[in-house]
Amino acid sequence: MSIPEPSIRINVDVTNPGQFFACCGLLELADRLWPGAEGWFTDGRFCLVSATELPTLLATLIMDPPEEVTQLANGLEVKPLIAPLRFSFDGGSTISLVLDAWMTMRVEKGEIVTVANPPWNFWSGQQTSFRIWNALRNEVAGQLKTLDSQQLEDLFFQRVPLYGRFGFDPAPAWTALDVGFSPNEQKIEVASSAFVELLAAVGVQRFRPCLSSERDAFVYGTWGQPLAPTAAAAAVAGILHVPPAGRFRCRVIRRGSYAALSYSTPLPLRGELYEYPS
Repeated sequence: MSIPEPSIRINVDVTNPGQFFACCGLLELADRLWPGAEGWFTDGRFCLVSATELPTLLATLIMDPPEEVTQLANGLEVKPLIAPLRFSFDGGSTISLVLDAWMTMRVEKGEIVTVANPPWNFWSGQQTSFRIWNALRNEVAGQLKTLDSQQLEDLFFQRVPLYGRFGFDPAPAWTALDVGFSPNEQKIEVASSAFVELLAAVGVQRFRPCLSSERDAFVYGTWGQPLAPTAAAAAVAGILHVPPAGRFRCRVIRRGSYAALSYSTPLPLRGELYEYPS
């Protein structure tokens, strides 16, 4: 198989689950805006074949604020804390993407209600999905005006002080674990990547890893040849094995209402398919 020349290359640490999901988010976004995008991991980089360049992709992502969905189409109410976010990338003519990985529905006392969906609801307190997105969106807009081509290749390592974030990047999360409380709740700024946080929120919508039964850990896989989002999502979940591939285990750390992801540990591959390790 001939590997195409990528139009976008980004340096990535695949043991950082936030950066991994951010790569998935880039692939998802590129394919939704310009169908036919493919992506893969190789030599410490995520490569993407797309009809556009990275700055245009990112600018389109933050072009308009999302709509905060506090009532679903079926009439169910959703608390602002975990409200889905609805996006349009064409000035509002259509709905192109809805992010709601942090929300689910279940039956309580005989009624269907909306509730948080662990482990993807990392934030708490006064933060809401809408407020977090808009704060990160403003930060990305500012950074895009100043980043050169080399900095764009190191996009995921461009960290700035933030106090509102989704919580996908474990680097600032471990600062919180060290001090014993959530900087989000105390409005304390922690060095974070706004790019990782936004793109990972997009990525985890489709690219779901293999969760443990207690939902306190998950396993995800990388793939080493160009794949479209549908096939790549199967590789993440372990349904599809595309060498050279990797397999990683991440733990979810909870302290009270605050949650954080650990850095991931490489795992041995077990043939073409794998299950969650005991």
